[in-house]
Amino acid sequence: MTLNLDFILPRLVPGSAAEIFASRSYLPAVEIQIISARLGLGQPLLTQYILYLKGIFLSWPPYFGVSYQYYPEPVTTLVAARIPWTMMLILSSLVLSSAISFVLVGLSSMRRQSKFEFSSMYASITFWSIPVFWVGMVLIWIFAVILGWFPVFGNTSFQAGTGINYIGNVLWHAILPIATLTLATFGQSYIVLRGATQEVLKADYVIAAKCRGLKQSVVAFGYILRNSLLPVVSLLGYSLAGLISFAIVIEAVFGYQGVGDLFVDGLYNRDYPILEGAFFYTTILVIIGGLAADYLLTRLDPRVR
Repeated sequence: MTLNLDFILPRLVPGSAAEIFASRSYLPAVEIQIISARLGLGQPLLTQYILYLKGIFLSWPPYFGVSYQYYPEPVTTLVAARIPWTMMLILSSLVLSSAISFVLVGLSSMRRQSKFEFSSMYASITFWSIPVFWVGMVLIWIFAVILGWFPVFGNTSFQAGTGINYIGNVLWHAILPIATLTLATFGQSYIVLRGATQEVLKADYVIAAKCRGLKQSVVAFGYILRNSLLPVVSLLGYSLAGLISFAIVIEAVFGYQGVGDLFVDGLYNRDYPILEGAFFYTTILVIIGGLAADYLLTRLDPRVR
């Protein structure tokens, strides 16, 4: 079913790559037919689908053809070059949002019904509700345009240097995209973790720990949060699809050259091989994330086995 959608959905978008190219150069209808024939778009849809399936199942790595826009680069090569950038955004924001949620929920459990608890809860709901592209544009306007602390777009500068200078330049360009994705995912992880802690607060072992006179920090982080991590781990594994969709929007806003930016370029140019390859590999990442979450759950809680 996924492979069928991967093939059909890009072709449901109005227009084709040949028409896009022709519209930019004001080419006549005859040239459009010639370009369509060269790109293989003039073949019957069933023939294109069979070639698509052969490229996936009869070659390794899966072959989706060459990109129309980046001709003659194979799609797999383009996606492989972009995936590390996207994964850096996703993993960094995942770690940061989880750490921030963990600390805030722990402090909130130590200060029940306090202003800190209510303010952190309202902040998480606010960031969860705000569109991610709007958060990105606000951060660009404040920190890149007004203050000039960070670059507006791109992965690196034109003269990024080598070694430590290159790593610093990459991190400098990634701060705003990572911050945007962290704020977009922080709300969900905080709400889920806080909801899990509400169920643990009245547990017998928590009451016993308080009766023994343990410090609030030990009870909060050693007993309450430690036993509330299972729903969060499950959420992190299966929210990878949402993270990837957020990353696509963020990369488009910041001009960050990851898989999401490649996907948007493919959609804009009706580059079917790019769309098929990007969709296929991101689906594989989501499946791997779900399996990793299941495995981690069995390690954290033997009852799940």
